[in-house]
Amino acid sequence: MNKFFDYGDSEDIPQWFHIKARDTTIYIPNGKVITFWLWGDSEQHIRELLNKKSYKDIEWIKPIGDTLPFV
Repeated sequence: MNKFFDYGDSEDIPQWFHIKARDTTIYIPNGKVITFWLWGDSEQHIRELLNKKSYKDIEWIKPIGDTLPFV
């Protein structure tokens, strides 16, 4: 575990995550803050996916579970 950030020591259970982050491909150069849901194995997996894309300034990543709240 990192000294400054708790990425969680939970097991890798595939589930939905609710994310709020800045997408820098929208409204270049500053980007736009958006919220969205993403399926992944763990929070670390979600962070790796976000780093591959152009999402910066991740405000939060919340694990939701197997079903989305609006379904």
